[in-house]
Parts: sequence; structure tokens; C-alpha cells
Amino acid sequence: MRRESSPDRLTYKGIGGVRGHPRSGSFARLAFTLIELLVVVAIIAMLMGILLPSLSRAREQARKIACLSNLRQMGVALQAYLIDSEYRLPPSSCRCKDPNDHWLRVLTGYTREPLLVRCPSDRSKEFVDWARPLSEQRQARYSSFAVNALLDPVHFRYGPNSNRYNNVNNIRRPMYTIWISEAPETDSFNLADHIHPDLWEGSIEYARQSIAWNRHRGTSNYLFADGHAEGLPFERTYAWPGDCYWYPEAAPKWPENP
Repeated sequence: MRRESSPDRLTYKGIGGVRGHPRSGSFARLAFTLIELLVVVAIIAMLMGILLPSLSRAREQARKIACLSNLRQMGVALQAYLIDSEYRLPPSSCRCKDPNDHWLRVLTGYTREPLLVRCPSDRSKEFVDWARPLSEQRQARYSSFAVNALLDPVHFRYGPNSNRYNNVNNIRRPMYTIWISEAPETDSFNLADHIHPDLWEGSIEYARQSIAWNRHRGTSNYLFADGHAEGLPFERTYAWPGDCYWYPEAAPKWPENP
């Protein structure tokens, strides 16, 4: 007697007439071909190429806003400090012996929350720990920011003694005079927190070495002597023979003897 196969038994049919599963064609229709997979991969790669730069720009814009907001907080603290100091600006590190007298620490005392010593876009690795002696931190940075030495209590350009432009009431136009800029990420700014625009001699390329002029996609953030902060291209602040926001006796123009 011939034994019949059960209709439920699975048999297979392939090339050459071998019986196969009756639903094998359905499985074939559900599978992706190599070309289809390559098309999907190409579309995903295209979308990533479009979205990633946008995400990167969005992150940088957020860091720029955080930095600018921090400088604005410095400006608010500065206004309160000036009232107590008879409108004299706090000194840079070369004019104070006690780290507690550092301008950034002084201004922090006039804010409800501590000021950021580091710009979110500053890639430097080590910053000063103010709880430790500075002599032990020679490779660290004071902060991401630097003050304009032309506004220090003493500066050789304005005589050997007191600098009259340390008092904001004597600055010709404080709304056009930069007091704080962003410092570059170089070893020369380790344990340094001030810049000397009087040494730039009208050279934009030389001046750029003292400023983090490109930290925020072609711009940098600045705090002015009147307490307001702006993000600007460096050439807007220093362009011979155009505007110059660095000399307190002449800003926004150039002095007679820069």
C-alpha cells in the first residue's frame, strides 16, 4: 500500500522541480533586495548629512548664548560694584596680590549665582582652582576672559601713577569701550587675564593673537565699560582706519597716538 503524505507536512520546492513550501513566494516578496537596502542606507546618510551640521550649529549657538548671558551677568555685577568703588573698575591680576582681589572673584560677590570662569566653547583643559595656591597651578587658566589693560588702575600709556580711565566717569564713551574680551586658548594666557591693545599698532592680524576672535563662528563676545555685552566680529571693534573700541580716551574712534 502506498503511503500518502500528510497535507500538513512541509515539503520544499526549489530549482529543478523540487516541491517547496506553498508560502515561500510570500516570504520572497517581503524580503529586501540589495538595491533596496542600498537606497535606504543612502537616504539615511543623506538625512544625517543634512541634520548633523544643523545640530552642530544649534549646539554652538546655545554655547554662544550661554557665554553672552554670563558676560551680561558680569555687567550687572559691575554696575553694583562701581557704586561701591566710586566708579573705579576692578584691577587685572597684575595689579592685585591677593587672588581674592581678582576682578572675576570680586564681581562674583555681587551676583546671586557664581559667574562662569569658562566659556562653554573654550576647549582649554585646566582652569584655576581658587581654593588652592596659584603657585601650584602654573599650567592653568584664570578664565576664558581677559580685561583691557588700558582700563587698569595704572597704565604706562596714561602716566606712571593713577590711570584716570580706570574711572568709568572719565571714559569718553563707555558704551563703545571694551573692558572684557574672550581670551585665546594659548599657553601665553595661563595665569594671565589682561590684554594690551596699545601693542597691536593697528595690525588686525597681530591683534587677533590676543583675542578669541573666532570662538563663536566668526564672532566673539565682549563686555563694555557701561555694563552691556555684545557678540561682534572682531573687525567691528578694531579696523584701521575705521572704528576702534579699545582706547578709552577716543572710542569709538582711534586716538591721535595709538
